[in-house]
Amino acid sequence: MLPAVLAAAAQTRAPLPPDSHSLQQVEVVSSKLSRRALNRIVTHFVASHAEPTGTMNQVGRWREVICPKTSGLKPLYAEFVSRRIMAVAHSIGAPTARSVRGCAVNVEIVFTPEPQELLNHIARSYPLLLGSSRSAGDTRIRRAVQSWYLTGTRSMEGWNPPVTGLSSAPSGDMQIQAAISAPFLTGLQIDPPYGHGFAPGGISGSHLGAGLTSELLHVFVIVDSREVAGLSLRSVSDYLAMVALTRIGSLDACSELPSITDLLSSGCGTRAKPPALTAADTAYLKALYSSDLEVNLNIEQSDMRDRMVTAIAGR
Repeated sequence: MLPAVLAAAAQTRAPLPPDSHSLQQVEVVSSKLSRRALNRIVTHFVASHAEPTGTMNQVGRWREVICPKTSGLKPLYAEFVSRRIMAVAHSIGAPTARSVRGCAVNVEIVFTPEPQELLNHIARSYPLLLGSSRSAGDTRIRRAVQSWYLTGTRSMEGWNPPVTGLSSAPSGDMQIQAAISAPFLTGLQIDPPYGHGFAPGGISGSHLGAGLTSELLHVFVIVDSREVAGLSLRSVSDYLAMVALTRIGSLDACSELPSITDLLSSGCGTRAKPPALTAADTAYLKALYSSDLEVNLNIEQSDMRDRMVTAIAGR
């Protein structure tokens, strides 16, 4: 989807090759925790890993099949990253294509030694890639891995709003829009940037929800290849899988449960960094993709918490 000049972003030292042996998931030791303590810890984990959208204050996930594309690495390494994201998505119940080749790309990952230069170009020519309900500060690189999410609101009652704000979009944005135009036929509105536009009305009279769901439509990720050069490509790939499958509220938080997000977190101090997705990560993602996300945020979070606790405690 990105032009060739971006897809062939200048390379520097790439992350270390994939490990030659299979990495074991970090085990979550729950046997010493009471159910009450586990509920508290998991509640914090869910809150930090699932950022609700600004438009409707609900947690979002993929409904369309996930199709990642990685650039800026040698072809073999780039394919490894994309395939790992697909494998994780499939394992936790997210919609996936049969192959990373030939599907409509909606997760774009670019490794580059000049992340700010790339971001400046994207902001000028492809602003839609920077997503929905964003702030002006999102055009400054702050992290080794930084992601932007284009989200949408779908009516389960077939509500079909007018499509606005696209006629004057840059040509690159129009190409991106064309790739995600089909969902409009089934009642989907792209969430507006900077809080503009109108919020969907949904269904009135229900205390549980408004008959609306929040969905991920496109994820754009810039990886500073200089900052991750000393990390295993498997570890970086698992980190990228996490940010591609869920919109994380704080990447600098450090939950009592270990997470692959600890890999680049500034809040974990000297605690050991998980080399791969942890059991808590897997439990969270499975809960995210199996919970009822048509309901209000507090019910969504409670549902995910209960599913995670059951998975971790084994009962």
